[in-house]
Amino acid sequence: MEIFDVIFLGGGPGGYVGAIKAAQLGLKVALIDKEALLGGTCLNVGCIPSKALLHATEKGRKDLQPLMQEKEEILKKLGGGINFLFKKNKVTFFKGKGEFLSKETISINGETIAGKYIVIATGSEPLALPFLPLDEERIVSSTGALSLSFVPKKILIVGGGVIGLELGSVYRRLGSEIEVIEFMDRILPEFDLEISKAFQKILEKEGFIFHLGAKVISGKREGERVSLEVALGSENKTFSGDVALISIGRKPFTEGLGLEKIGLTKDNRGFIPIDGNFRTAIANIFAIGDVAGQPMLAHKASEEGIAVAEILAGHKTVVDYASIPNVVYTFPEIASVGFTEKELQERNIPYKKAISPFAANSRYQACSYKDHAFIKGLSDPTTGLLLGVHILAPHASELISQPVTAMRHKLSLQELTNTCFPHPTLSEALHELYLALLSKPIHF
Repeated sequence: MEIFDVIFLGGGPGGYVGAIKAAQLGLKVALIDKEALLGGTCLNVGCIPSKALLHATEKGRKDLQPLMQEKEEILKKLGGGINFLFKKNKVTFFKGKGEFLSKETISINGETIAGKYIVIATGSEPLALPFLPLDEERIVSSTGALSLSFVPKKILIVGGGVIGLELGSVYRRLGSEIEVIEFMDRILPEFDLEISKAFQKILEKEGFIFHLGAKVISGKREGERVSLEVALGSENKTFSGDVALISIGRKPFTEGLGLEKIGLTKDNRGFIPIDGNFRTAIANIFAIGDVAGQPMLAHKASEEGIAVAEILAGHKTVVDYASIPNVVYTFPEIASVGFTEKELQERNIPYKKAISPFAANSRYQACSYKDHAFIKGLSDPTTGLLLGVHILAPHASELISQPVTAMRHKLSLQELTNTCFPHPTLSEALHELYLALLSKPIHF
């Protein structure tokens, strides 16, 4: 029986990054994943394929089959890159489903391996409606939506969150009618209210139809059609489409791990409880990423993967969850870090607010962008530190890294305004935001 310093269960952005880092720190490392192509949900049926389709359709491409083929080629290339990195860093990869035999041993394909430490990084899977099982053909999760063989005439999207709006944008550009059924009274409830309201108006101009405060109470597939009964206000309505995309969230994936054999229990939401160092109730077993709790973000899992590797190698490290960004990769994009205005109000935290409009930005105008785009900033009126930054603009996913760095390293508004931004760039809108939070904007 081969013995390792650490075994990672799951090859997603938490597991594979953690495995590489642990190996770089001198540990003997193994990783188990059921897929031959490493990268987990993010690479295979999540972040990367959706961004490939978003990018292609944003450029005006309409032929679905070549887009799907190119997407698969991208995934193979990136997955192959991870396999190369495993060989380079001497990480041992076992393809198959790992199951606990004891607190130190794992069964994989009839073989048993042991680890001084074991890190559970098995990620998450899509939630389904209890009365409407996913068939990934007409009633689909994000997985099925990323592999459709046809462009539906009409798609019903249950859930107005990130996944639904990103994939809705792809198929709207390809010609599908899009109707979004959202239980809350707004889309993107985890984002700042002003941002989500402005973005909804943009999507409505693109042809999205929204039904807010709506609850799906039943549904069925009949041949090539899907119908949903929806409680909307004081009445029930029936909606029908070619495809129903169920994007109501994700749940931790722990099926088949054998947690019950080692006495490791989950909380009432299915997450594996951990302490501040990612340690579970069992001293040598750790958990990171989606399986260990919110937020369910690939980059958060990678941060935790690096952190747990450093902890197991004897180093001290801290993940700053307050400076982890969140992004919607539509057009325009949305990117956010820190508190929303509502969260500050609920916590009675004093703040100063400013809005930096891209209408005042030279690069934005030079590119002939038309949408109402802006950056909203929230700062501490006493210390001058950022409390939150929320961006609705092209390339918001790239712009957010600067305020993330500022928050992570506690840079003051004075320090940020003394930074020189290149001209003309969209990033100058950040400079104007910092100036506005000090009541000194130059261009508006």
